[in-house]
Amino acid sequence: MSTIEQGIAAPAPSAIPSGGLQRTITWKSAFVVSLGGSLLVATSLGTIAGDLGPASVFVWTFIAILGVIECLLIAEMAGMFPHKSGGTSTYTHEAFKKYPLIGAIANWGYWLGWIPVIPVNLILVAGYMQASFLPAGDKTMVGTAIVLGVLLYVLNYFGLKPGIWSGVLMAVCALGPMAVVCLSPIFRTSLFHAAFVVPFTPLGGSWHSTASWNLIFKDMFLAIWSAYAFEAASSVIAELKDPHKDGPKAMYAASVVGMFAYGLVPLMMLAIVGPMVLSKDASVAFLPAAQQIFGKGGGVVVSVMLIAALLLGAQTAIIGSSRTMYEMSRDGLTLKQFGKLNKFGVPVGSMVWDGIVTIVMLIKFGANVPNIIAASNVGYLIVFMLLTPAFVVLRYQQPDVARPFKLPNIFIPIAIVVTLFNWFLFFVGGKEWGRDVMLTGSIIMLLFIPFYAFRRMVQGAEPEPIPVGMHVLTEEEDLSGRRIPATD
Repeated sequence: MSTIEQGIAAPAPSAIPSGGLQRTITWKSAFVVSLGGSLLVATSLGTIAGDLGPASVFVWTFIAILGVIECLLIAEMAGMFPHKSGGTSTYTHEAFKKYPLIGAIANWGYWLGWIPVIPVNLILVAGYMQASFLPAGDKTMVGTAIVLGVLLYVLNYFGLKPGIWSGVLMAVCALGPMAVVCLSPIFRTSLFHAAFVVPFTPLGGSWHSTASWNLIFKDMFLAIWSAYAFEAASSVIAELKDPHKDGPKAMYAASVVGMFAYGLVPLMMLAIVGPMVLSKDASVAFLPAAQQIFGKGGGVVVSVMLIAALLLGAQTAIIGSSRTMYEMSRDGLTLKQFGKLNKFGVPVGSMVWDGIVTIVMLIKFGANVPNIIAASNVGYLIVFMLLTPAFVVLRYQQPDVARPFKLPNIFIPIAIVVTLFNWFLFFVGGKEWGRDVMLTGSIIMLLFIPFYAFRRMVQGAEPEPIPVGMHVLTEEEDLSGRRIPATD
């Protein structure tokens, strides 16, 4: 029997033994999951436009390009480990297995990066609902967000497929406003105001100003939380019917939409309404553009579509964060309780934990979206500070392992450059957010220690075994991703 790194494939759902996630979806479903990450542009678009004006387009486009590179690196590693759920951070654990603490840090950071998506998006949903048809007030906003969060968790309890189908509906609604915003100036050129984009310089500064670059790095730190997030498709690799082929397809598709969302949408939004309007109420940044294009009534319709987009983002976060905690548990990095599956094959133990944290964050932080994002990005950026070195390590550590999708060797130095930039941005951009925000994020990161220590010292550090009846295939036997019963 070959080693685990050579991949596992999937039987028919009825043949799946207990203890493992079910392989029931295709690359299209994984792509839908990734759309939630692509649409997170809505969370900080207004904030960054208010800081930088035209230069905000540079920030989003540059970070999106880095996000595409990260996606390509992840696609190669996902093909190596098709049995791994939990997404991007799990590949760091595989590269540094001799040092399990590194894997624990990466996985916890990934969870920390994803979990605030849920309260942030729900707060933004409540904001759009208030702007259109709900009474104003912070208590109403937080209460609405909590109710919506409970409904989403209930939906996800019944398995990945119901969430995927609802995600398809929300994705259709979500892409509509983006397409309208980007295409409307083409058909109505009067909507495009060049004065909002030209001169293409930082608002109130210049490209030669140290203060402007400090602000650019600060906002890049914030933008990473959104623009790297179209890697979310990797969180359901272990649930793909054909992970070897479908994993890279999903990552490619996510990259294309991600570049559209983070490259074109900020430019068009800025050109239509300008930085002052975008930043006036950052929680409903799309609404002024929608009202200018369609009028007040049309703005309500677009608000409903944007609500669907933000709910999709929250749905993506529930899927990604719960499976990250599930895989940590199976790898022996956190409590065994987080690895418990319900009868629908959903990691219910980790979902309960996520739900509790979501409600606590909504009650504690309310509508302070930028600080929540920046604090959580302490964890999320740490993931990518470790991920790109993991890609290089795996290239040299496991050169002969089957890679259904393999990048050219030029991506090794590219990965090193991206690693250095991520480290630079963590310290330089993060510093600009102030001590309180960075300290909050750092404290939450350190919370992984008691869970990790309890698992290693009390529950036992051994990873969960591959479910009984799984045969691990060699490259010669199969590269299609199908799993067959063991014969030895």
